[in-house]
Amino acid sequence: MSIKILNPGLFSTIQDEGRIGYQAQGFSTAGALDIYAFRLAQTLINNEGPAIECTMFGPTIQFLTDNTFVVTGAHFDTLLNEKPVKHQTVIAVKRGDILALNSATDGARAYITFGKPLDMPLVANSYSTHTHSKIGGYQGRALKSGDIIQTKILDSFAQNLGISSNAQVSVSDTVHVIEGPQIDCFSDEAKEKLTSTTFKISEKSDRMGYRLQGPNIAPEESADIISEPVALGSIQVPDDGNPIILLNDKQTVGGYTKIATVCLADLDILAQKKPSETINFQWISVEQATERFKEKERLFVEKQEQVLKTPVYDLSQMRNTSTRLNKLLKGEL
Repeated sequence: MSIKILNPGLFSTIQDEGRIGYQAQGFSTAGALDIYAFRLAQTLINNEGPAIECTMFGPTIQFLTDNTFVVTGAHFDTLLNEKPVKHQTVIAVKRGDILALNSATDGARAYITFGKPLDMPLVANSYSTHTHSKIGGYQGRALKSGDIIQTKILDSFAQNLGISSNAQVSVSDTVHVIEGPQIDCFSDEAKEKLTSTTFKISEKSDRMGYRLQGPNIAPEESADIISEPVALGSIQVPDDGNPIILLNDKQTVGGYTKIATVCLADLDILAQKKPSETINFQWISVEQATERFKEKERLFVEKQEQVLKTPVYDLSQMRNTSTRLNKLLKGEL
């Protein structure tokens, strides 16, 4: 029972909520960049298995056993056996079916979860791939053509067949930030530039961090400091004055000055940004950031409860299933 990767896409990795609680031992958290899209995928598919995170150009997958799947997050040109697939809907597949996520049409990252979940060992209590340390996921690396990933046996794999969600990814050009631990190392002019001008995401960006292009906001003296723990969303500024937003695959400690930290509630906005797109920063207080996060969590939990308590079904999936059952009862299959 497995799936086969026919084409890996641009950068496809296995991710879950991340390797939580191990940074003191030097483990990066890794994990899904758009945690809300990932959690929605788990809710829709009805299990706690990991997802394939797709980046801008997704994988082509052949199913080697009957299964179900759902795609959440960014909208991709998604085809099943060369026919369009409805976004954020649990779809049934038969052995031999081919799923292709081509280019992203809206957003940057999507998540594929499976009714018969991907089967791989936990590393530090997580399935997440961290490619720089070569741990987790499938052989600690991005997926390649020809990879065959085993899936678990789960009798309830089709329980949520046809369930759909219209939840949208977070889209905004504004990202809220709080003051960083070395804020006093920066001039008033640099602090003002951070929030008064627009920054462009560099082509050199990856899951470790987004490198930004814009006005020079270098610290007044050297950017080098004694290495210290770094938070998810920290905005480091080296001596060249170009800020770097640290993301899920970041190192656990860093030795550059940090002017600000991205509000936790806005990290999924960054996850759906592509290179060459722009960001505007806005200062908020720690208290405001906390309230933004609480409100975002509240709204997401409402979406989860709506999926579970008052589900919306894609009737075409139900009709397809009924047709198969009728043929089976008539001995036509």
